[in-house]
Amino acid sequence: MKIEKTELANKIGRIKSILPKNTPIEALKSVLVRDGYLIASDMEITVTVKLEGISEGTEESFLIPESMIGFINALPSGEVEISAKAENEGTVELEVKAGKVKNNILTLSVTNYPAIKSTEAAKELGKVEAEDLKAGITHTLFAVAENNAKSVMNALNMKCANGELALSGLDGYMLATDKIPLEGEFDLNIPKRTCQQLLNLDIEGLVTILTDGKTVIFETAFSKIESRLIEGDYYQIERMLSDLPITVSMKRKSFVEALSRTLLLIGSIDSKAVSIDFSGEKAEVTLKNGRNAYVEDIGLNEDMADGEKILFAVNPKMLLTALKAFDSENVYLNLANEKSPMKILTDESDQKALVLPVRISKA
Repeated sequence: MKIEKTELANKIGRIKSILPKNTPIEALKSVLVRDGYLIASDMEITVTVKLEGISEGTEESFLIPESMIGFINALPSGEVEISAKAENEGTVELEVKAGKVKNNILTLSVTNYPAIKSTEAAKELGKVEAEDLKAGITHTLFAVAENNAKSVMNALNMKCANGELALSGLDGYMLATDKIPLEGEFDLNIPKRTCQQLLNLDIEGLVTILTDGKTVIFETAFSKIESRLIEGDYYQIERMLSDLPITVSMKRKSFVEALSRTLLLIGSIDSKAVSIDFSGEKAEVTLKNGRNAYVEDIGLNEDMADGEKILFAVNPKMLLTALKAFDSENVYLNLANEKSPMKILTDESDQKALVLPVRISKA
């Protein structure tokens, strides 16, 4: 196989995170090169990407072990040639040449690579623009849990109906949802790792979504991700996003900067909470601990009504994570009281987030 080093290295870099660290199937620790494609799998997620610019007639099938990936990255710029020279008892000797560099490395034979489950019976659910899908995932994935005992909390829910695809995630402390246009009707729980890989691949163009009931497939002209689905009914997100009586508007950047400063002052043994006093024309952010008494005023876009006042305590890292997922200049904060969640909205899209309050010492 002859191919530009940058093309090979970049494509491997996008899929290498799929390679399992601990598996009884040694071949899965390698990237499979087959028919002009790279394939990485841990038997729960399988990613396939097309290699572009392969010299005609040089396609071969072989395994690139994880230990060889760093070597490929370090090769000089230009064309790389990789070829299988000899096979013996389940192993293959690969010859790698690039400029004045030449190396022979022993790797497993492709016959050791497990068969990937056929998805020919998968049904097409719809096609969505990659940019819309990536934006929706970026706006919501931060709220999806990892390794939660409730399996559906480890999934990003994608529910399509009435010309819209709603993407939702929650972990018990935060919630996020967004909507993008898509015709179809389905309800799928996508593992968080799968969504992260969709972002890592930097997919482009139209994305076709397919499923056979157990597996979901996201396919473009140059890549394909196949993943198991997480079973179970997802939570009724809309019921958690009811309107609250008080709404304030503020510059997102100013709010993000203030919360970022508080994080620099919170020590490992401090209470992980700041208080935000909404009243009049400002929001007063306060952090008090054994070393600091930090106060910063952030102006509101519009003054609050006479008599309106709320003191809200929150984990600044959680709130900061939610705010950074928004793209808008302004955010709207929907509040009720110190015991109710803070809802974050924007007038630029259907994106919404919810962050729970925490208790803070009155001392």
